Amino acid sequence: MSKNLLFLFLLSGFISIGQTKKNSKLETYTSRKEIYQIKYNPDHWIKNTDSIDWDAQFHDKYNLVNAYFIEYDYFITDKNLKSTIQDEYKEFGKIKNLKIYKKKINDITVNYFECELDYNDILYKYQGFIYNGKGGSIQMQYGAQAEAIEPNQGIIDELNNGISIIQ
Repeated sequence: MSKNLLFLFLLSGFISIGQTKKNSKLETYTSRKEIYQIKYNPDHWIKNTDSIDWDAQFHDKYNLVNAYFIEYDYFITDKNLKSTIQDEYKEFGKIKNLKIYKKKINDITVNYFECELDYNDILYKYQGFIYNGKGGSIQMQYGAQAEAIEPNQGIIDELNNGISIIQ
């Protein structure tokens, strides 16, 4: 019995060391207003250094899924959510199947959206959220060909869960 307890104690120690090393791989992006930070795993997400239209831009290691983050200097009201999202895509075509719902990410209640866009006969899926917080609104958005979203939903959720408010 005491050998089993000693074994379990040693095993749990090794597991905690492994988790510490795994978590130490995370890198952090801090928003320009220093209100938000995104912790991300560089084994899953690569941060682009030359983003022009967005504050931060990431893509998965296969370059199938793109993630975009922006911090606005104004608030996007619930009343204007649908039109704001539609306006972002209007130069590429009309979005369809737009769904907006409340979702909790790291104790932050956001307006999460999902939609589709047929662009040059290829179906793209987008999802993300808009949050009104300190200093204005933020938006995190993911986009890919429809076939790439579902198999990569785990790393999308991982990046979403990496966002937090700096206290």
